[in-house]
Amino acid sequence: MAKPAHWKQHLLGSLAGQLQLATFLMLLSGFTAASSVGLFMGKRNQFAKEDQLKAESVEHCQHAIATADSDPQLLKERLLFHSTPRTQFWIEHKNGNLLVPEIHGNFSKGDLLMAMGNNPQRIEDQQEFIINNQRALSAQIVQQFNNGSRLWMITDMSQHIKYLNDYLSMMIASWAGCLAITLAAGNRIVKRIVEPLNQLINETDQLTASNLNNTELIIRNAPTEVVQLSKAFNALSNRLALSWSRQREFAGTVSHELRTPLTIVQGYLSRTLRRGENLRESQIKGLQTAEGESIRMRRLLDDLLELSRSDSGKLEIQNQTIRIFDQLSEAIDLARTTFKRDLKLEPQNRQDIKDLTAQADPHRLHQIIFDLLENANKYSADGTPIKLVLRKEQDGVAFDVIDTGIGIPADELEKVFERFQRARNAPHKTGSGLGLSLVKLFVEGMGGSIEVSSRLGEGSCFTVHLSS
Repeated sequence: MAKPAHWKQHLLGSLAGQLQLATFLMLLSGFTAASSVGLFMGKRNQFAKEDQLKAESVEHCQHAIATADSDPQLLKERLLFHSTPRTQFWIEHKNGNLLVPEIHGNFSKGDLLMAMGNNPQRIEDQQEFIINNQRALSAQIVQQFNNGSRLWMITDMSQHIKYLNDYLSMMIASWAGCLAITLAAGNRIVKRIVEPLNQLINETDQLTASNLNNTELIIRNAPTEVVQLSKAFNALSNRLALSWSRQREFAGTVSHELRTPLTIVQGYLSRTLRRGENLRESQIKGLQTAEGESIRMRRLLDDLLELSRSDSGKLEIQNQTIRIFDQLSEAIDLARTTFKRDLKLEPQNRQDIKDLTAQADPHRLHQIIFDLLENANKYSADGTPIKLVLRKEQDGVAFDVIDTGIGIPADELEKVFERFQRARNAPHKTGSGLGLSLVKLFVEGMGGSIEVSSRLGEGSCFTVHLSS
């Protein structure tokens, strides 16, 4: 069932398909009309020529009968003279006797009797068509005389019909050939017309924030409308590039400018709490809340600043050979002072695992591990453990951060690393949606990769791969 849908989508859902369909229908209608007119004219001309010959034969025969009516033998000779291999004349007398000359061609006396039997009322000029021995015959009473006699004529139409059939076959063959050639040429023209549009689509698909400044669509030998569309596309991409550049500058500037006052505020809050022997419990609680929010706000500004640096190409990643086990241990020790849950690092007793090294930026890797642990902590129930598993791979090392939290919907797994994206089942006020996008940014900046697997209600596993 998928193929018909694809065929319909291509034919009716695309501009190229609609143009091809319109071209086909117009050509089919035009060729059919032209062929029908040609066939009709050929048939009419053939019948007209045949009727003219028959009329001339009948006229000569009538004249011969009028001059030899009293001499049967002479009349028979005249009928024989004006008969041809395709036309036979004979006379039916009033008493039913027949005056039949020597029969020409493939006619037989049975043909004559069959022709007469098909017109029992003897209606003059009424044509009767007869199929006998795979021959098509046409018979009629040409004239009724005053003495009651009738002049009959029978015509063999087989050759005429064969000619029409041959003509029809030739017309069909010519029609089909010309239609096929014209359709092929039409399809080629349609493809050439829509090619600039396909080029525009490809350029649009490849358009990202990083290449806005370097994108310029140049289309030559295209219709005026397409050229105008390409100019509008270029103008739009230039405006987007300018807007994106200003947005990056704004985010970077605001993040940088706000970090200093937030650091000062956080410092004052910390000192006040350390020296707050005379503060009431409600005041201490309020100051702790303010300190926590200032820390969260500074981290958000740090994340925005890192993203701004990445967008402007100023993000610094300094890889070096480091022991991954040591980095994981340090991150877990720091997390234990913040998260009230069990954090496990496996395996603990294998020296070959402890000696694993990778190419990474120690500061960035530490941030990656801590962000993944913090993410697991936010979406896991109290008292459930978070596990880190380090292992060797063929081209490097990998470590998993495994939780038993709420999980991620399957249709949102590909979006969790996008900026400001949070799963629809995530609790409110659990983050800005920047943490995982920064993790992916740092991992790929170090030449690695990250992936996630998850089941709703069972938890998630984030895996980081690094080269050794």
